[in-house]
Amino acid sequence: MKWIKTHEPKLRENYLEIHYGNLNKETQDMIAYLESKNVLMGRKESESRLIQPEEIYYCEIVDRKCYAYLKEEVWKLEEGLAKLTERYEMQGFVRISKSMVVNIFKVKQIQADFNMRMNLVLLNGETVVMSRSYRNDFFRKLKNIRMEET
Repeated sequence: MKWIKTHEPKLRENYLEIHYGNLNKETQDMIAYLESKNVLMGRKESESRLIQPEEIYYCEIVDRKCYAYLKEEVWKLEEGLAKLTERYEMQGFVRISKSMVVNIFKVKQIQADFNMRMNLVLLNGETVVMSRSYRNDFFRKLKNIRMEET
């Protein structure tokens, strides 16, 4: 495998790209290694970047596509919500509706809403709605996190 390392002093954020013709063992191992580092690949138009799970405020399915909402950016992800919740549960990812996962560590405030729904105000000022059917799991996760901190 050939690789190129380029120093770009004006680059605002480091990134990696993998280009391959055939997905051979060496390339699969490299992809597996990067995935094991708990990073996600985000895409926006012709741009790609690695996203740390702790950067994500929430993920949402829109038109059958999964988007990660960061502090001020939105990136398309390849993973689905079920995989994200399973893989990043220890980093605080919890399902709050059929189409949304929130990073519990990015929740600033919880407000009651009508029909037993809850509004979650995030650290970046956005508000997301938690469905009542996901409420118990959310509070169970919140309780477990608080117990781990003590």
